[in-house]
This record gives sequence, C-alpha cells and structure tokens, in this order.
Amino acid sequence: MEARFEIAGELYSARAFLFDKDGTLLSFDHWYALMAERARLLEKRFSLSRRQREELLSFMGVDPATGAPRPPGIVHLPRDEAEAAVAGLLRPWGITDALPGVREAFAELDREFPFERHLRPLPGASELLSALKAAGALVAVVTSDAASAARRHLVALGWEGLVDALIGVDICPARKPSPAPLLSACRALGVEPGRAVMVGDSPADLLAARAAGCHLAIGVLTGAAGRAELAPHADILLPDLRGVRVPR
Repeated sequence: MEARFEIAGELYSARAFLFDKDGTLLSFDHWYALMAERARLLEKRFSLSRRQREELLSFMGVDPATGAPRPPGIVHLPRDEAEAAVAGLLRPWGITDALPGVREAFAELDREFPFERHLRPLPGASELLSALKAAGALVAVVTSDAASAARRHLVALGWEGLVDALIGVDICPARKPSPAPLLSACRALGVEPGRAVMVGDSPADLLAARAAGCHLAIGVLTGAAGRAELAPHADILLPDLRGVRVPR
C-alpha cells in the first residue's frame, strides 16, 4: 500500500519512509548533556587531571566553565568515529590503549543516561510519524548511533509503535553515505528501495539515498548542514519536517 504525501502543493506516494535520527527527527540537545557525562565517566576511569578533563570537555563540544554547548565538538560524528577520536585525544596523555575503555564508558551511559530529560523532537517530527502510521506507510530510522541507544530514545518519546525498523551501526557497520544501512532498512521492511523515501539532514543521508536507488532524497535544514551543502544532493529541500503533509 502506497502512502500519499504532499510537499509544496505537489503530491507524491511511497511505501516506506527512512529517517535519519539526530538533526532530522531529534535536535542535538541531548548529545551535549550526554557528552558531559561521558567526560565525567572517562575522567574517573582514566584518573584525568582537571586540565585534561577541561580539554576533554571542550573536545567533546561542551564548555568546561558553563556546561553549555561549544560547537562543533564531536557531537555530529558517527559513534565509532567519536570513540576513536576520544581515544586519540587520550593517547598523548600516556593512555595508549584507551579505545576499549572509551567504548565501555559510552556503552555504560547508553544504559544509564536519563535521555528522557533531554530529548527534544524537531518541529513536525511527532506529527509526521503519527500521520504516516495512520496512512499505512512503513517507517524505519537509519542512524549512525547504536540501535541499542536509539531504541531507548524511541521508547522515551513514545515513538516505538510508530517505527517498524531501526538500523544502527551495531546492526549495519557501514555508514552513510554507503547505501548499505538504507538497503538493510528496506530489507527489514520488505520493500524495494525504489518505493522508499529517505529524509535526512546531512549530505551523507542524501548521497546514501541516491546510491541505494531511493524514490526521493529529502533534505531538512534542522541539522548541522546548510542549504548550500544539501541542495546539490536533495530532490527536495525543506526547512523542517512540517513541510511534509500526509492527507487524511
């Protein structure tokens, strides 16, 4: 069953919608709070000095003095790249085999961090997911985060019943712009890529959509990338998800 949707007065249809998570469905707000907690845990695990802790916080994108976001940091990096980057920062401090400990610390916080206090849906996200479910569309979230962590986010927001498949780096190690995560999502949904629409906030999302053969690559300007970066790769570019309307 194809779901009909409208953008700027034009009607389209698709069987499935594939969404990036952070910057598309969710703001990046929760990541800054999580990064601060990761730095605290790493300080304890590796017995870092105050100066090292402050440098780590800045590196991760958090102002050491105020706790406020300090872009760019590593918030926008895929999970494995963020872990490797932190391990690389620790290496000159004499912590030569930091990566296993960094991974353990990140995984521990995936289980324990109170995401519920910090998650913020982007404009139109909840409404669009609900409308697509009501219209009979299939929905997948395709993220560079771990699926185990992303699942907690969906549950916290009450979205678990609105998403039919969830693909993260712990399920498909290849990262966008590789088409592999999108193809994995399509297999999980049981649809051909040509009947799926990809919605994302980065050039990697849109390039992956084209490489996978998706019906449409829709860019949204709610993440880190601007219009100039997204426009060459997007079939449609929107300020946010409110630009997609699903007729009742």
